[in-house]
Amino acid sequence: MTADDRSLEVRVVAAVFMSVACVAVMLRCYVRGWIVKAFGWDDGAMVLAVLFHIMFSACMIGGSLYGTGRKYEVLTAHERVTAMKYWWLCEVAFCFASIGCKISVCIFLMRITVKRTHIWTLYTVMALTVIAGVVFMFLMLLQCKPLQYFWTKVAFDPSIEGHCMNMDTIIAMTYVYSAFAALCDFTVGLLPIFLVRKLHMKQQTKLAVVGILSMACIASAAVIIRIPWVHTFGDPDFLYATVEIAIWSNIETGLGITAGSLATLRPLLRHWLGSRNDSNYPAPTLPLASRKYGVGSTRPFPLGSLDASVERRFRPDKLAVTVTTVQTQRDPHDTWKSPSSPNSSEEGLTSDRSPGYYDGGEMGLSIHQTFEVTQTTSSGRGPGRRLSGSTYDNRL
Repeated sequence: MTADDRSLEVRVVAAVFMSVACVAVMLRCYVRGWIVKAFGWDDGAMVLAVLFHIMFSACMIGGSLYGTGRKYEVLTAHERVTAMKYWWLCEVAFCFASIGCKISVCIFLMRITVKRTHIWTLYTVMALTVIAGVVFMFLMLLQCKPLQYFWTKVAFDPSIEGHCMNMDTIIAMTYVYSAFAALCDFTVGLLPIFLVRKLHMKQQTKLAVVGILSMACIASAAVIIRIPWVHTFGDPDFLYATVEIAIWSNIETGLGITAGSLATLRPLLRHWLGSRNDSNYPAPTLPLASRKYGVGSTRPFPLGSLDASVERRFRPDKLAVTVTTVQTQRDPHDTWKSPSSPNSSEEGLTSDRSPGYYDGGEMGLSIHQTFEVTQTTSSGRGPGRRLSGSTYDNRL
């Protein structure tokens, strides 16, 4: 690769970010479809986005083979025309990939959003994303008349007739679109801070949740970096001068798809780490009591990771307020019983007897966990909604 040949840069960036984005989306589909069994609209939108990103990257690679990243003077007329045709297809794929990625992230955040202000903020972001993306796409696609004059003009054949829109208008609209894209990315990235700042959890946990949910705004960095290169649209040596725009546009969509998918992979880590940690637990020492109360598994489940709708199904992606009640049931003649109430969670759960001792009496441990989700109107006029249910009830 020489100073006048940057086609290798184009191919490498397209191949790397296409591969990373595909792996991230495949892991997302595995988590949402097989682990939590909750494949939703946000996942479908992300799959659509990665398909267009694959098209985008493939057209970039194809264009680099014919002339993208090289100057007109070293290309034949056929190579210039073919490379410009690939560029035109890249514009179509870029717009759809960007729109699909942002819509997916917004729908994902709406899963955990309860305030009306936040919900309408996400709706506004989705509307602005669609409107700006569609307008920019049609502007880029229809800037020349006839349509094919966008790529046939670089053949420099006087017999080919047509005309294109003033390039200053294209550059100005690209600046406007970049500003809208950066604004939407930053809004989506900052919104999780307001979602979790009043939750009752440790500061470290809050920072982790905000970091996971805000990963999608990483793509805004690529948008900002690309802005100084927008003026190259008006360069006479188009295929060579616009390499930075092609590269950072691919990075923008690739980062957005990857980051938006990584934010959904926490259940995969919880599932894998939970399986590893479960092997460290000792085998239960009360088999008779386990059979008596119908415990169907010899491996303990971590509290707070079970779904109410399906028994013992891991749903660590759900956010809910959980309440755990621990009760003990012991023989009334037991001499080491705590003086507190039998139903009190403050009752002593240790004994002077050796660990694992069981005499066949009515001694047992009951763990009952419930979750509760409430939603009330801010004005207090409308009735609130309340949902509660049991997630786990295990008696040993």
